[in-house]
Amino acid sequence: MCLKKAILGAPLIAALAIVVGHIYEWVGERRDREQLPQVGRSVDIGGRRLNIFCSGAGTPSVILESAGGPGYMWTDIQPHLAMFTTACWYDRAGEGWSDPGPYPRTSAAIASDLHHLLHRAGIPAPYVLAGWSFGGLNVRVYNGMYPADVAGMVLIDSAHEDEPIRAPKFFLASTAPPYVRYPLYLILNASAWSGVLRLFRPASRALDNPTRQQIIRALRQQPKSIVTDMSTGLMVPDSYKQAHELMRLGDRPLIVLTAGKPQPWSDPERAKQAAAYQQVWIHEIQPQLTHLSSRGKQIVVENSDHGIPDEAPQAITSAINEVVMAARAGSATAH
Repeated sequence: MCLKKAILGAPLIAALAIVVGHIYEWVGERRDREQLPQVGRSVDIGGRRLNIFCSGAGTPSVILESAGGPGYMWTDIQPHLAMFTTACWYDRAGEGWSDPGPYPRTSAAIASDLHHLLHRAGIPAPYVLAGWSFGGLNVRVYNGMYPADVAGMVLIDSAHEDEPIRAPKFFLASTAPPYVRYPLYLILNASAWSGVLRLFRPASRALDNPTRQQIIRALRQQPKSIVTDMSTGLMVPDSYKQAHELMRLGDRPLIVLTAGKPQPWSDPERAKQAAAYQQVWIHEIQPQLTHLSSRGKQIVVENSDHGIPDEAPQAITSAINEVVMAARAGSATAH
């Protein structure tokens, strides 16, 4: 009899646990909003809202695309760009202060979101797009989908479709077969909705006068951000393919910033492989990106590894300034 009652009661207990978990997540999201006041403004792109923050004045506007995580990472560089033009960063769907987006989270989906965001936010095209790491794939795909919107581009140690076949295996993120990706996405979303991700994420504490890095870390620890980062990672093979198929930038100005230093590894063997691969990266892989435009050029940032925005922000500011001025000169000539 006790066993029968336990079996009959199990669904009720499970349902109660799900409800309690969702309430726990709802309370956590409310606390996140209180501790992390929005920087930027929300723009409806059709049933979802994305966050964008612009400063400065002038055209073409510069649109900053992150590697991953919130656009807030650009807050150190943005003021320097705003001295000579309009500079905007935004949160991709599911990141920072933006609503989550639908499956799949590929570069094409991200580019489509950005296109709707910029036009609904009233930011006139054309733009200079600056993409770091994975963000480089996104701006390349944006250019392929909306070429009339693009005045120029800066690729900041951009991801490249040859990485899976050239990079050491320990450099590469885990991927999953296509038939597994959507079920994993559903599981991740269910884990976030039910509070499971929040329960098992790293412990967070109240932020009192937080630093920029603490804010970025807290934003990335939101369950929606964890789901987005993992879901986007699952779709990287598709994003590589999309970037490869949408190749050309025409004759618009392009600067490819390439890290001059290898990423650090404590393991001596991995450090050795990383150093060898960095030479391939500098001299074989990254130069291919310059061929996207007849006006493309590469600049090797000798004093930085992959973390150029933190280690050599002045190189980014200088490259963007050069592309903006070249775009202005081209526009003046055209008229």
